[in-house]
Amino acid sequence: MPRRHDHNRKSRRWKTGVIALAGFALGLLVGVVLLAWQSAPANPAPAWQAQGKMLCARDEKLYFGALTTRGKMVCLCGSPRLTAESGYLQYRFGRPGRIELEYPTERAGSQRMFFYAHYSRFQFETVSVRFKNGEYNYTIFYVYDGETGRPSTEYGLIVYGDREKGTSIPLRRSTVIGSLHQLEDALPCDPNNALADCP
Repeated sequence: MPRRHDHNRKSRRWKTGVIALAGFALGLLVGVVLLAWQSAPANPAPAWQAQGKMLCARDEKLYFGALTTRGKMVCLCGSPRLTAESGYLQYRFGRPGRIELEYPTERAGSQRMFFYAHYSRFQFETVSVRFKNGEYNYTIFYVYDGETGRPSTEYGLIVYGDREKGTSIPLRRSTVIGSLHQLEDALPCDPNNALADCP
């Protein structure tokens, strides 16, 4: 009988030790996971978004940039200090290392080749930047509509010819960097936009 008692006591000690060791290991694992979670950013951004440049060079400012649903970039890049009289602005479309369109090719005075339009009323606002390349017009726009009771925000690019209805390309809202509003004082008012209050 005493031998059985000793055997049972040793078995209990062994089980207790195993449980304690497992608890220690679990606690250590949880601690490592928590430390990694606290030191990492809550929502790590894609590389292109983290650097905040997209198709712009390091010494340029990204005034507006976004991705299409097919992953191509729509950007307005320019000199960091842009005014109506100084600096430059360029539209770029494509992917890093594979720019499909850059307008205009000449930078000097290029901001005069873009046109700005802004309209707002209670619960509604729209901003657009337009330029014409050959026979095609390109308009980057932003629209906020809160009049329907279900507020919505939309970004997009419209490309149309003088005699064509055109194509609308949606831009992914979650990828937008910058704001078209920044260009209001640097670009001439758009005379082709009926909502713009041009002098």
